[in-house]
Amino acid sequence: MRYPGLLLAGTAFAITPLAAQAQEGSISPSDTPSDTPAGGVASPRSPPGDQQGSNTSISNTGALEDIVVTAQKREQNLQDVPVAVTAITADTLVNRNVTTVSDLPRLAPSLTVTTGALPTNNSINLRGVGTSAFSTAIEPSVAVIVDDVALLQQAQAFSGLSDIARIEVLRGPQGTLFGKNASAGALNIVSQGPTAKLTGAVTGVATTDDEYRVDAVLSGPVADGVGFRINGFYGDRDGFIRNVFDGRRLNNDRSYGVRGRLTLNPASNLTVDLIAGHSVSESRGTARTFRLAPPGAAIFGVPIASLDGIEPGKDNFRTSIDGPLFNKSRQTNGSARVTLDLGFANLISVTSYQDWRFRFIEDFDFVSRPVLGIPGGIVAQSGYHARQFTQELRLASKGGGPFSYVAGLYYANGDTDRSFDRGPTGPVVARWNSANGTKSYAAFGQFTYDIAQRTHVDVGIRANLEKISVSFLNLVTPAVAPANNATCLATCRGSDKDGVVTYKVALRQDLSEHVMTYASYATGYKGQGYDISTGFTSTRAAVPVRPETSKAYELGFKGRFLDNRLQLNVAAFWTDFNDFQAQSGVQLPDNTIQVFLNNVGRLRTRGIEAEFQARPIEALRIDGGVSYTEATIRKFPNAQCYTGQTAALGCFDLDGAGPSTTTGQNLAGKWLSNSPRWKANLGGTYELLLPNAPFDAFIQADVSYQSKVQFDLLNNPINIYGSYALVNGSIGIDQKDRGGLRIALFVNNIFDKHYVAALAPASGATVGQLSQTFLRNSRRYGGIRARLSF
Repeated sequence: MRYPGLLLAGTAFAITPLAAQAQEGSISPSDTPSDTPAGGVASPRSPPGDQQGSNTSISNTGALEDIVVTAQKREQNLQDVPVAVTAITADTLVNRNVTTVSDLPRLAPSLTVTTGALPTNNSINLRGVGTSAFSTAIEPSVAVIVDDVALLQQAQAFSGLSDIARIEVLRGPQGTLFGKNASAGALNIVSQGPTAKLTGAVTGVATTDDEYRVDAVLSGPVADGVGFRINGFYGDRDGFIRNVFDGRRLNNDRSYGVRGRLTLNPASNLTVDLIAGHSVSESRGTARTFRLAPPGAAIFGVPIASLDGIEPGKDNFRTSIDGPLFNKSRQTNGSARVTLDLGFANLISVTSYQDWRFRFIEDFDFVSRPVLGIPGGIVAQSGYHARQFTQELRLASKGGGPFSYVAGLYYANGDTDRSFDRGPTGPVVARWNSANGTKSYAAFGQFTYDIAQRTHVDVGIRANLEKISVSFLNLVTPAVAPANNATCLATCRGSDKDGVVTYKVALRQDLSEHVMTYASYATGYKGQGYDISTGFTSTRAAVPVRPETSKAYELGFKGRFLDNRLQLNVAAFWTDFNDFQAQSGVQLPDNTIQVFLNNVGRLRTRGIEAEFQARPIEALRIDGGVSYTEATIRKFPNAQCYTGQTAALGCFDLDGAGPSTTTGQNLAGKWLSNSPRWKANLGGTYELLLPNAPFDAFIQADVSYQSKVQFDLLNNPINIYGSYALVNGSIGIDQKDRGGLRIALFVNNIFDKHYVAALAPASGATVGQLSQTFLRNSRRYGGIRARLSF
């Protein structure tokens, strides 16, 4: 095995490199190529060896080989799927030093990640569209699926990446097969079953920014028809934001986890695949720093200029806080997949349960001085507990004729409890408990018919019924509650239900053996939900935020050229959203930031994407992509004004525009937040064969580019951030025999570009103040990665 498996730390599912499947042989849950389960054996066309830095398998003859994806819940050649898909392999993730979901935008055009102060405020965006919301009851626009199991809370995906076979980035509505919260797309994370013979590996990483990590994996047969895989990891990275008040290094990460997988073949036509795991991730929060502070700028009356000599600016990696900053995620998951071969089709059952707990404590005011007469300042803390049970039953044909299908039934029952406490006293105090539930029932099917030898039509449909509920208890008495606090004097309860039918039609035409084009139309749906936050009222409980719908048109081209040494995939898209769900923040008279969830009337995203892989010579592999996206608001007539917006800047009188303002603005034609027009990435690996040495060598480099972006839904001009490019590279040696030792020296962000992941004003800030959020990759760091395998 060329590389050890990686682990999705946040979800604790076992996953192994696709290339290693063909090299080692797998105990597959199904031998049927038309519907091999996630974790099944790769297509016989998959070559031995690894792909060191490419998103496409490479043969020993120098030609590109097929990559197999499960983007349509059945095993298919990537080039035959009428969907815009980026397939990122395990080797690419390792070679490009991708360790979290937040790193994925470097590899996938049209993908961005919105980073909040907490993982629960993060969002994954495709083609400019995603959902970042404080409320636990609002679903994402981009679904995250791991081994056929959709995560209940998108925040579960932000705990880190490890032991990944591949990540399929599916762009455009995917609700027909992946459910009601995939109106903009999906991340499909796929795992591999145990290997047919005993293999193992240990990988260690050490970096210049004080990260130390070890991953270990052992896989093989237990007996005839019984295989296992066990994986564990431990990582500890120090923080990169310096707290000058007490010397703490914030924004660190410590995580560990273990999981096992067992595949059983009790009969020739029956396979049982069991996965269970547990993982923990904790850090000293996500600290923001001051980027812009005009003269006299203050936080809750505390002058920023007085904060221990901190100088706001684009290179400011220092903060000064006197309160706690901490968050911890703990997750336990399990799934069982049973595949019964009926001869004409496979009957597949997927049962899962997930339990996720998250807790955070933060210094709400982010200054190291008394605030509002409170010596220790304002502290906010919250706890989450999310549970979900799912059951899916589907029938998948085995092919062999002009007609094939996948049809099934789906049930999910999820609950999320949350407590929130902000205070301890004063005008910003808030204290409440909430619980929300969601039950989903669905029937779905996707059918393919070969109209002619080179002409194919795909039709998919899904009927979904969802029931939602909420319970909210305000724990602050009316005598002490500020005007913006929850007005529920007792428990506010609400429930509702909604049904929808989504569908997709795609026409494919094979132009030659290796070239095809397609046209598709699809509808998407994201369920309604409750805007659960401080300020929750009986009105919010009675009237949930309306569901989000989308209509998408797509034209695509996929082809192989130059004796299979060049692959080019192009997609043009046009998607209209109605009632797009988006969150914005407005500063209230008491200087707190109140978040509101809005139904933006209409939204349009359109553009073009292109991806390529090439092997011009046997030793050189190149891959890259570019996307152009126009994501604009078409109708939002009564949006809140941004803080400091005047009549001259478009803020007009609007009686009843919100609980604390009588002004509004018209956002029609404005930029959608965190949606850059241009994104591009380019990478390559060159192998140096050393005939007289026990090792070969390699050189790898990649660059990613993003144009300027607006971080504020309300289009405050100070929240616009300029374009930037990042360059990474590595060199190393690899033992020639299969297995053995591989060592790589790498540098991320070679030119030390201090880019930001988010811009926003702080609560209690004067007009013009701006805070920034950095990622770990916002500073240059290097390291060594060594792997020993057998």
